[in-house]
Amino acid sequence: MSKNKFLIVVLFFSLMAHNIMQSQSGKVILIPIKNADNSVDFKYTKEAAGSYIVNINFDKLVNSELKATKLNATADSGLLFKLEPIDKNKKIDFSYSYSTTQGYLNPTVNPNITYTLPFHKGKVVKIYAITRKDISPERWKSYLVYSKNQDTIYSMRKGTVVFIGDFSESNYDEITKKVTTIQRKRVVVEHADGTFANYSGLNEKAIWVTPGQKVDSQTELGLMDTGDNDWFKFVFNVYYHEQDEKSKNNFRGTEVAFSPNFLTQKGIGKLLDKREYVVTYNDSIRLQE
Repeated sequence: MSKNKFLIVVLFFSLMAHNIMQSQSGKVILIPIKNADNSVDFKYTKEAAGSYIVNINFDKLVNSELKATKLNATADSGLLFKLEPIDKNKKIDFSYSYSTTQGYLNPTVNPNITYTLPFHKGKVVKIYAITRKDISPERWKSYLVYSKNQDTIYSMRKGTVVFIGDFSESNYDEITKKVTTIQRKRVVVEHADGTFANYSGLNEKAIWVTPGQKVDSQTELGLMDTGDNDWFKFVFNVYYHEQDEKSKNNFRGTEVAFSPNFLTQKGIGKLLDKREYVVTYNDSIRLQE
């Protein structure tokens, strides 16, 4: 693997980091219901798998107030929030708009979860850690793996498939000074604690899961896609959304791609850059959730 190839891939994933999860509309339907006591229940139905962040904006709100404008919709349907009248003898007058994006805002991340590497048991993989200059490695880190073989990709943790779709890969050729862009496939799995695993670089004709499907750790997701020349390449990370108070328009929050603990032949610990690991799996990992 040449150094130049690695730098090109690092450049690509740094550029795409801000757009890991595209905004999606129409997935959550909000229904306000006026009650006899002048309160208003904002109920919802969700038409897609996984959690969604609902960002609500009141153009007019009279005789009530709403403290939180970004809320999590996790069930297929339910009560998102309730407006209470300030003057209980008067009705609440309001008009609003809202948008949705896939994710779960401000989760309580379970630090005791151990992940498995997304390859078959016994495979030796060399990990390249991808970081960004403008963000601390503790808050944004992905992992790149090259392989001579078109390996099967496995889930790293129990969860639900919530997204299968395209991402744009832009590669910069240092010799020709040209940028080429291709569409590749990725799968996103949501976990019980509101974190997500991103599996990027799957063959579009060999993805073996569907949105809404439950997976365990070491469930087969699909095959690696082609990469540079004779190599196959694959990138994965684990991330969550946190509230970004500085940006009111960033309704999906800031994505934090953190470094969880992985089980390898070296034991349980963080993955280190340019280190080789042997993929390991056991019943304690399978039964931890």
